[in-house]
Amino acid sequence: MKALCLFFICFFIVSGKIDPLRGVPESRKHLYRDEGGMWKCLNTSQYISFSRINDDWCDCEDGSDEPGTSACNNGMFFCENFGHISRFIPSSYVNDGICDCCDGSDEYEHIIECENTCEEQHKKYSQELANKDYIYKKGSRIRQEWAKKMKSMDKKLDDEIKDILNKLKDAIRKNRESKRSKIFENLKMFQTENTSFLGVLNEKIGDIFEKHKNKLSSFMYLWQDKIDIFDETLRNLKKIYDYDPSNIILDNVIKSLEEVKSDLDFENNGYNEYIEELKDEYNKFFEFIHREYHLFRFKERSFFGSVEDWIKRRIDQIKRCLISHKILIDDEKIDPQIIDDYDASGESNQEIDELREKLGKKELLRKEKSKFFNVYYAVKDEIITFKFKDYIYEFSFLKDAYQISTNDNNRILLGSFSHFDGHNKLYYYNGDRCWNGPSRSVMIELSCGIKNELISVMEYQRCVYFMKILTPGACILPSNEIKRDEL
Repeated sequence: MKALCLFFICFFIVSGKIDPLRGVPESRKHLYRDEGGMWKCLNTSQYISFSRINDDWCDCEDGSDEPGTSACNNGMFFCENFGHISRFIPSSYVNDGICDCCDGSDEYEHIIECENTCEEQHKKYSQELANKDYIYKKGSRIRQEWAKKMKSMDKKLDDEIKDILNKLKDAIRKNRESKRSKIFENLKMFQTENTSFLGVLNEKIGDIFEKHKNKLSSFMYLWQDKIDIFDETLRNLKKIYDYDPSNIILDNVIKSLEEVKSDLDFENNGYNEYIEELKDEYNKFFEFIHREYHLFRFKERSFFGSVEDWIKRRIDQIKRCLISHKILIDDEKIDPQIIDDYDASGESNQEIDELREKLGKKELLRKEKSKFFNVYYAVKDEIITFKFKDYIYEFSFLKDAYQISTNDNNRILLGSFSHFDGHNKLYYYNGDRCWNGPSRSVMIELSCGIKNELISVMEYQRCVYFMKILTPGACILPSNEIKRDEL
């Protein structure tokens, strides 16, 4: 009996030393060298006897002394898997009765007999890899088609905006010509009906415009004068960089700037007062006209009122222009952005209003498109559906996601598009509010596919949904792969 026990002890000792580096890849065996009967643990400063490697007892804290046994819970066992892909598995999987390595090397104690399935697994793996490669390449081509479609859509939108702008400019021009024509017709009518009144009117208007002719003309050239002054100042500033910074030129430049500022302040106040004076004179003039000739009226509208409004609008236009160029102080808090001649003159009709509304929508559309991954904008009108239990889920890129009950067709908004996070995640927020809870929201994970397909939905938190979608938009190949595939 003692002899039998001794035999088994010797057997296990000898069998344990057949390959003391079991579970170690060839590339790492140089780390397991016998240094005078001692060996240093890989990731610690601890030394142990070389004979204690793979003795089924964990000596090193990092588990590196037991690469071929399950003694250390933090060790790693190397599967050679000849004919397939080599890999590491946790050493706790060794001799656990489950075949983890396709070559069966992890079950060397034969608790279970493992067949070598490496060749079979490699064929399956190669087929899956080929299928994945096919999906990525085909999906990438579809994605490129979407990109081309987006470029075409961009060009079409730009052309539409240009066309609307041209129509709008033409409509405004025609409307102004019509207004002017109507005024001239009224003048002719008035001239025919009352020649003496027209003479008084022309004489009075002539006196006013003669008095203020030079001032009105100066408005047109005032801004250019300021530009010329500052241009000269800037030229002096540039000289500073060519000479010593302490040069006297710097003093001259500063003095010049101070003088210009002083002149601008003075002229600002002067022109502002002049504008008010001019408006006051026109008001007095038209009060005089109304007082002396109140009997002369047109059927649709007072001639004096129309002329007065026209001149007031022109004065306002001059002042707005001066304010926008920082020449006048904005005492009346007029928005400096409102300098469009069409708006300022109040010339509006249905055609112009419709064109402006249409233009605004197109420009808003172009602005929104710039926020998105353009390829998905090409399929934003496509609705993707998925049935799960008692619900049908609908999803549209860059739009909305819905949950529809198959029992009563109740339609619940899960969320509207908010933003992308990288290339493969997007978020939908502000859905319908849950009963006594928050608003619903959705996080979508995108994976490469040859068509848009919603494959799973789950509510992983209350009122927070998670969707997985396959789409060509996520098939992003490296640039070198795309070029090679195109060849």
